Amino acid sequence: MKKGIFLFLIVVFVFILALVLYFFWSINHRGAGVEREFIVRGGQSTQEIAQNLAKDGLISSATVFSLYTKIKGELIQVGVYKLSSSQNMKEILDILATGKASEYLITIPEGWRVTQIDDYLAKKGVITAGELIKIASADEGYLFPDTYRFLPNTPAFIVRQVMLENFAKKTAGFNPTRDQIILASIVEREAKFDEDRPKIAGVYLNRQGIQMKLEADPTVQYAKGNWQPITTADYRSVTSPYNTYLYPGLPPGPICNPGLKSIEAVLNPQKDGYLYFFHTSDGHAVFSTTLEEHQENLKKYQ
Repeated sequence: MKKGIFLFLIVVFVFILALVLYFFWSINHRGAGVEREFIVRGGQSTQEIAQNLAKDGLISSATVFSLYTKIKGELIQVGVYKLSSSQNMKEILDILATGKASEYLITIPEGWRVTQIDDYLAKKGVITAGELIKIASADEGYLFPDTYRFLPNTPAFIVRQVMLENFAKKTAGFNPTRDQIILASIVEREAKFDEDRPKIAGVYLNRQGIQMKLEADPTVQYAKGNWQPITTADYRSVTSPYNTYLYPGLPPGPICNPGLKSIEAVLNPQKDGYLYFFHTSDGHAVFSTTLEEHQENLKKYQ
């Protein structure tokens, strides 16, 4: 009996030793030196990244890489990397964790204004802060929000050109007018859910149709230079042509860079006769045709 236990312990010890040796062999293993472009995208788990590395022949074991990354406590950075199978796991993880990308994978969200894009690209090391603002402020509304690949220290004029060309490509079948882009930019900042976009577009178009002021809060925020919540006092105190509480019609230009869904909403608005709306705490919009109905709805959700 004792002999059996002894043999069992030896087998367990040998098995554990083999796992440890395999773990360290995998970490230090170098392949034949095949170089590949490897992309880490936002939202990917460490396990998914490890599986992709193994699939591309850059590492010998996805399981070992995942475990090693967890032990080291490293966070892998989004980007486009030049990796080689001649690099061991330590070297590959160091590159991915420190963000030593050959290109940056940059996602510009819908609804950002030029100043936000400039600040983000500067922080990512793509451009020098302020350079995009200098040359692209007049392009507000046309810097298409999307995921881009940019080299470190890319000239701002190239960033501008790439984003404008992408806008032209994505909207080629729509050919929106400038007024439609201006309205789409307001819809972009107002809508929290896609199903509300056509209705919100319809509200503003209905207001325009009866010569009613747009009274859109995001236009006041744009005039103030940030997206922080505004007060009722701001409706009158912010003296800017972008303040649609003071001035009738559309503002002079887009207040942000809208996505395709907001542009489509303006081109295909849902005109139900609504003139008013507000957002509930969960972000959904409640619509009304009259001021009295609007006020009653506000009471219901207070």
